[in-house]
Amino acid sequence: MDQTIIPAPDIPKGFVPATHGGPYAQELGPFWSHRAADHTALGIRVAHRHSNSMGGAHGGFVATLADLALVHAVAVAREQAGLPRASLATVNLSVDFIGPPKEGCWLEVRAQVTRMGHSLAFTEGTMFADGKRVARVSGVFAMKERKG
Repeated sequence: MDQTIIPAPDIPKGFVPATHGGPYAQELGPFWSHRAADHTALGIRVAHRHSNSMGGAHGGFVATLADLALVHAVAVAREQAGLPRASLATVNLSVDFIGPPKEGCWLEVRAQVTRMGHSLAFTEGTMFADGKRVARVSGVFAMKERKG
């Protein structure tokens, strides 16, 4: 999922390029990933193309980052538990907006899997813009093991 590459100077230490996600995520990126002992983080530098007319990250982009980060946490948790890769589909996504992430900021979600059953995973996380909390996020994901 992650590659070991030295990040650009404007990317926080410990983050490596995230290589997951489909065409939609790849068009929005690049995203950067970091695995800590108590969470998995996914981040990005907010660019002009991610912004709304008020100079902040568009709410739809914030929700997209939340979805990608939470599903990434599920994939990492499955890997760490020795489970096979699975197709992951969003069942529920909740974003509580607390503050506006501004263009140019480092926007990251620190996510945890709170419960993982056979077919569903429950997640929660916090989104930070340059270290300041800007959203609370949670999601439920359906998991279906891939055949072959």
